[in-house]
Amino acid sequence: MALTTIDGETIRSMSRMAYGHEVWLGNCVRKGNKVSVYGFYGHKLVADKPMPEGYTNAILFDDAGRAPNPDKKMVEDPAGWKFTFKDEGADVYTMYVESNSVWVTNDEGRHRGVKRDYKNVIRSNASNLSAKKIISKDGKNPGGVMHATLEIMPKAATFKVGGKAEAKILYEGKPLGGVACKVYNAGWQDILSVNADGKGSVEFLVDKPGTYIIIARYVDKDKSVCDEFDETAFTTTLTFDAV
Repeated sequence: MALTTIDGETIRSMSRMAYGHEVWLGNCVRKGNKVSVYGFYGHKLVADKPMPEGYTNAILFDDAGRAPNPDKKMVEDPAGWKFTFKDEGADVYTMYVESNSVWVTNDEGRHRGVKRDYKNVIRSNASNLSAKKIISKDGKNPGGVMHATLEIMPKAATFKVGGKAEAKILYEGKPLGGVACKVYNAGWQDILSVNADGKGSVEFLVDKPGTYIIIARYVDKDKSVCDEFDETAFTTTLTFDAV
């Protein structure tokens, strides 16, 4: 029997995540010197219910480094979280939302908690989720901010339709070769799977305008704690626009 409890919202949320849901940042809106970015939870760029507040740890960087954290509030239209910050004139802002949790699977199902609190553990892992959005003044410069353990570094902030989108996948600051990435576009019916080459580079054809999402996932079996979890799974999403 479990010695920990979890609220129903998080159970439902993480259950959907296990079946393929994602978190992402998008819908950048500017009003005067205020910039708002929306955080979503759903699948293939279609939002579901707002993500649990535990997912909404928002962090902002500008040209000089760490900037004040954005304000946040839950909104109904579009359904999600609204993160707002003041534009102080930086060429590039980079925003992340991130969360960390530990999950255990045993013969009774999937639970939030650590190994020592459960019997008959089949698997256990720490889950690190990170969503990233680049807000660039000229629409091209992606900046150079690397904050997430598993990073997606695009060659540009936006890409041109008819050309290729290029990005590099890095883990702990080093290129991660061979990692499988998924790419969605709201206009596509299928999911595009792309493997990074030996230098961690991924590329794909940008054949439609609109918003794209790149999802990278990597499991590090060396990141474990003996009585808590056996591995750490890192998932990072990057959204960008194509014009």
